[in-house]
Amino acid sequence: MTIKDQGKPALPVDVNGETRVIYEALRKSEERYRELVEHANSIILRWDRNGFITFFNEYAQQFFGYSEREIIGRHVVGTIVPENESTGRDLRPLMDEICRDPEAHRYNINENVTRSGKRVWIAWTNKVLKDDDGNLVGVLSIGSDITKQRRLEEELRQAQKMQAIGELAGGIAHDFNNMIHGISGYAEVIRELSDHPQVGEYATHILTTAQHAAELTQQLLTFARKGKYQLRECNTHEIIRDVCAMLARTIDRRIIIEQNLLASRYHILGDTAQLKSALLNLGINAKDAMPDGGMLRLSSRNVEIESPTTISEFELQPGPHLQITISDDGTGMPESVRQRIFEPFFTTKDSGRGAGLGLAAVYGMTHMHQGAIRCHSMEGQGSSFDLFLPIGQVEEKTEGQTRHATGRSKGIRIMVVDDEPMVRNYSKALFEMHGHRVWAFDSAETAIAFYRGNYREIDLVLLDMIMPKMDGQQLFSLLKAINPDINAILSTGYSVESKIESILQDGILECIRKPFTYDQLESLLKRLTAEGRLPKQQAPETHKP
Repeated sequence: MTIKDQGKPALPVDVNGETRVIYEALRKSEERYRELVEHANSIILRWDRNGFITFFNEYAQQFFGYSEREIIGRHVVGTIVPENESTGRDLRPLMDEICRDPEAHRYNINENVTRSGKRVWIAWTNKVLKDDDGNLVGVLSIGSDITKQRRLEEELRQAQKMQAIGELAGGIAHDFNNMIHGISGYAEVIRELSDHPQVGEYATHILTTAQHAAELTQQLLTFARKGKYQLRECNTHEIIRDVCAMLARTIDRRIIIEQNLLASRYHILGDTAQLKSALLNLGINAKDAMPDGGMLRLSSRNVEIESPTTISEFELQPGPHLQITISDDGTGMPESVRQRIFEPFFTTKDSGRGAGLGLAAVYGMTHMHQGAIRCHSMEGQGSSFDLFLPIGQVEEKTEGQTRHATGRSKGIRIMVVDDEPMVRNYSKALFEMHGHRVWAFDSAETAIAFYRGNYREIDLVLLDMIMPKMDGQQLFSLLKAINPDINAILSTGYSVESKIESILQDGILECIRKPFTYDQLESLLKRLTAEGRLPKQQAPETHKP
């Protein structure tokens, strides 16, 4: 047989030899294709138009944990695709839609599940497969694991959301504290003015209720990382034992409390009250998750953080840490609930059984201690919280920290600067009832003008931290420029941290947190007078009318 070509001589061809060459080329091409597909670092599978798997490459087998024999012929839903994502989305309609119209779903991201039950996120590229007649016969899907990227993105979104909620919560709590401060202040005025026993009793009830409201705002401020705290040496094992003792006296006897305190280093720099409150909140939540009884476990161990580590949205620095774990055998939580547990006012409890601030306060406490907290939970399988706290050097107590003053301050000349009319008015009325002379101003400008001409007649300036146009720090600097020997106390709805600490270093005497009672202010004035930081006064005390 010869093949003729115009202008060229005929070439003799061996038919059998040509066939062999073509066959060998096809075989090698198929081998290269199979080798490429089988050893590609991507998940590659084919599934027919009904959703049944017809091909599963070697990488997919290793990734999902199924052998080729186990997976071929099985439906994607119920094997590598869960019926529902952890976000709550039903994936069955999505799979059906891809089968019906793959062209409309060339790219999609969804949650998948391995044979062991591990949830993973895969980015899929889908290609339509057709027969020689152009009929749809299946889908070729190539997937990439984006679980880590997805987790980082989710943590970033969660951190941004919690920061925004924290700013909102802090602002609300500050405004509430000002209102509570005015309510409790006027209740004190009423109690001072009246000799009627019932009026005094009712005023006391108002003060008690205001104090309870202040405790709620304190939890909000803790969440916003603006709560009151002082870092001192804490024996965490002692705190855990105290919490267990409190829980044992109050929870259902069918709940067994187990302690497994293995940490050899359990003294940290922390706020004992905040830590105790956090562990108590976690213990109460665990109790509520076990209505029929179960096991509540509290354990401790030491861990070494080798390099900067991110846990959820918390950042841990290298060094020794204490890990406290609180776990239960309770009902557990779905992922949709677990993602929201630290949000203020979010609660799954019945109305009246919780304000939804307990875990929010735990979250804020963790940030303030530069620690981290993570939660593991599955429905029906209980929950566990891991709390990581850095172990720092113990701060020595000084004589000044423990000194208590005696005697009564009286006759102090006070300048009050606060933009809240209720706080200004009640402060002037109440302070003057106790023998002090008071000038009250609603703005920094008017206060500066008065102080410039009268600072020699003023013993103490009481400044509000948060004011429009000029805050307490800026105002204090200007007043100090007028009188370097100024005596000033900062009044704030926040705590002694960050910005406020810098003011204390600038020379302000003390910070008192709103809402405060007159007795608390007087106690502070007595101490400052006894320490020689305020002049002794000679004015006589006044009495109730």
